[in-house]
Amino acid sequence: MGYELETSDELCFFSRKLGLLKKAIGNTVWVIQGILDGKKTAFSLCGAYIADRVDIEDPSSDLYIISGHRVKEFSPPVPLNGLSWFPTLLKSQSNFSFGFNRLNDEVVVQALNTLQVNSNFSPFTTLPDVDLPSARTEGAARLVSHLRRERNRTIVEAKKAAILNATGRLCCEVCGFDFSATYGTLGDGFCEVHHLVPLSATSESVITKLDDLAVLCSNCHRIIHRSTPMLSVAELSKVVSRGCF
Repeated sequence: MGYELETSDELCFFSRKLGLLKKAIGNTVWVIQGILDGKKTAFSLCGAYIADRVDIEDPSSDLYIISGHRVKEFSPPVPLNGLSWFPTLLKSQSNFSFGFNRLNDEVVVQALNTLQVNSNFSPFTTLPDVDLPSARTEGAARLVSHLRRERNRTIVEAKKAAILNATGRLCCEVCGFDFSATYGTLGDGFCEVHHLVPLSATSESVITKLDDLAVLCSNCHRIIHRSTPMLSVAELSKVVSRGCF
């Protein structure tokens, strides 16, 4: 709360609730912003994303970042104060003082899903139906308190182009998986690009070079971020080749 949503292909949120953050991987994070309007706060639904990894931001204070790439922005933001179900949400989250927190109310989850489905503005990839099934409400929605954008898509695309020009393929540097070989044209040009040194390891802006990045499949990318400290590409490659730690 209190931070404006910035247009990006990735969203990141701060929290010290490491256990809850890990459980949120693969689930939907709903971005709700509160802006002071006189003595009241005007709340708006600004965006949503599928969480895909957790990084440590500040080891000294146990501060972590949960981030995701499949972003859905609501433009303009959807005003929430006047909606019939919103007081229930506000009360359950203690006016959002809980920060990053699980959402369990089925009516509220369905209402948020409906807003996402009915929104006709989607500058980025729309969240797939498989992640927001209308008939299943398993408490996957999350509420968070802080927001930051930190990845640059230009260097990501440059890395993919360099690998394609050099090898003609985008294969995972850990397990060798090739999306194009498995999925045909659906997988052409697709991979995930991993920072060898997490951006969260520094509090300042850094200049990223192509050699600072690695091409990974979605599985290896998610797994490599599960360990603290984070595994290296070589270390995870050994795990894959052995089949165990």
